[in-house]
Amino acid sequence: MSPLRTLAVWATFSIVHAILILENLFAPNQPLGDVQNTYPAWWSMALEGFGFPGLSADGVYPYLALGPIAVAAGGVGAWFALIIALDAIAVVLLARRSELATYVWLGFQLVLGPIALGRIDAVTVALAIIVVAIIDRAPRTAGTLIAVATWVKVWPIALGVAALRSPRFGALARSSITVAIGFALVGIAIGDRLSVFSFFGEQQGRGIQVEAVAATPWLWDAWSGGASVITFSPDIYTFEIDGRGTELVAGLLTAVQVCLLLGIVALLLSHRRTVGAVSGASFGYALLAIVALLVSVNKVGSPQFVAWFAVPLVAIVLVNGQRSTTVLVALIGSIATLTHVIYPHAYFAFLELRTIPLVLITIRNLVEVALLITTLVVLVMQLRVEKLAYQFANLGIGDKEGVVPVR
Repeated sequence: MSPLRTLAVWATFSIVHAILILENLFAPNQPLGDVQNTYPAWWSMALEGFGFPGLSADGVYPYLALGPIAVAAGGVGAWFALIIALDAIAVVLLARRSELATYVWLGFQLVLGPIALGRIDAVTVALAIIVVAIIDRAPRTAGTLIAVATWVKVWPIALGVAALRSPRFGALARSSITVAIGFALVGIAIGDRLSVFSFFGEQQGRGIQVEAVAATPWLWDAWSGGASVITFSPDIYTFEIDGRGTELVAGLLTAVQVCLLLGIVALLLSHRRTVGAVSGASFGYALLAIVALLVSVNKVGSPQFVAWFAVPLVAIVLVNGQRSTTVLVALIGSIATLTHVIYPHAYFAFLELRTIPLVLITIRNLVEVALLITTLVVLVMQLRVEKLAYQFANLGIGDKEGVVPVR
């Protein structure tokens, strides 16, 4: 990039992060609550002898999350310094490949609002963006970063699954699995093996969070004066919906999510033999399908989950550039925008079941489902295109790239 274009990227980076920091500090309903209250409380309790979450005491996150948690305990300034540093590294690596993808990520952060910086997810998203930026030329490093990010919060494992068809998947997988096992062994050695893996079970007994897609019908039942009610769970610091059938649905959602995930894996593996002639498009679409599944088919509906969509969005733009699938980009942007309006600005009005916020979150939830369905259709189409490209390549037919990405 020319010096002027580099300056433009960093000016945009600075403006976006300044706006998000100000909104975190001054927007209503305390969007920085976890960083200012929850994470420091966990760290203080650990120092007082109650155990380190995920290491020597049960925790909702894997134990490497203790790093960001400790930073948060150092104050808001320390937290923002960490996130800005990670985002800056990601921008350096991403801008080398695509200015457009860099601007798309920064634009997504701005549209999503303060939640883009104000949770542990911001750490994993930055690491995941770095993975997407380097996965083609440095699969071992990418695999290591996937393992690190997964031991902060589980969702980045989606990157490894989406890369199943990559010609260099073997190197990525070996690195990722080796490092992940290493972290597990270290955790067991210095902590307690039951606590180290406690994050697998901490979510199992909980109900349906009010922001989750699955909560939508019960929210309207509560709004209309039915038996459903919003309750607060002090154990996990979140609001849940309680009504007829919610316990059953909460118990089924994880099983449904796992089955659908296995279906995506099977779809990718069924086209594994075509990896010699594929474009990178299927990686981005597969990643988006998995992230959309993790977000929409989930009893946990935390607004910070929407931040995950930045990663497949960047992956798709990196490959397709301005030819990126317009419908998918529009759906992701709509989800981010609606999430921003609801959280933090209309969050407590939503909890009071006021009509407009309830309509907004219903639309947001429907769009998340639409995104999942649309992405699965696009992924299937892309895999078929790549299969044809592979067949044509074997016959000496096709363009230099071997495939035209789905538009």
